[in-house]
Amino acid sequence: MNNKFRFVIEIISVLAIVLSLVFLGLEVNQSNILAKASIRQSLNETDMDVYEMSMDKDAITRALYKIDNDLPLDDYEQYMIIQFQTFNFRDFDNSFYQYRLGLFDENNWQAYRRIIKKLLEDKYVNIMLENNISDFSTEFQNELKSIKED
Repeated sequence: MNNKFRFVIEIISVLAIVLSLVFLGLEVNQSNILAKASIRQSLNETDMDVYEMSMDKDAITRALYKIDNDLPLDDYEQYMIIQFQTFNFRDFDNSFYQYRLGLFDENNWQAYRRIIKKLLEDKYVNIMLENNISDFSTEFQNELKSIKED
């Protein structure tokens, strides 16, 4: 009886160790995911700061008004709106990355997909994508193709 009891205790101990190691592995994996997300977010914020320095908010506001009202844009407004859309899609790329890691809610990403789908009808967005598609992650480029096909 003593040997059986000892055997059961040893089995329980081994299982406890294995479960602890599995839990530790899951914790390390989650920490790695959060570290990657944090690094990516930090890089995105730096990118946004750089883009924002080159933005002429008055020209962008004027250009958006003209687009909404079917008015022609001058060269500078076209340039600004393309820069603005690059900035906008960099943020979408980061959000998609966070979504892929499971850190961005499905409903929020679906809302972004609907916004992106609508933006993909805009000629300036298409010009921006033709000129800058390689600036976005491969995964986001594939997501854009998927959105276009929907």
